[in-house]
Amino acid sequence: MTTPVRTARRNLAQRIDSMLRKVVAGALEPTDWQLDQVEAAIAALEEERFAEGERTMSRAELPKLYEPAGYVRSGQGDWRRLADRLQAVVEEAAAF
Repeated sequence: MTTPVRTARRNLAQRIDSMLRKVVAGALEPTDWQLDQVEAAIAALEEERFAEGERTMSRAELPKLYEPAGYVRSGQGDWRRLADRLQAVVEEAAAF
């Protein structure tokens, strides 16, 4: 794995982790749309689509600009599940 790939992976993982920590600490009251965006960013991280993941996190961090009016999530969101999934993706990448 090259250094730029490691750097891109680390940066995106840290950005996702930062938002998840704010949610767990109660500093952020997330919307369903933000949950979906973070989930998509984790998928992008897992698939090494780092630029797409960064754009997705930019949207998640600025819901007033990007969140569609009346957005309804089809399933139930669980921020702790996302935190666990992020940890698994990061650990898997570290194994290489």
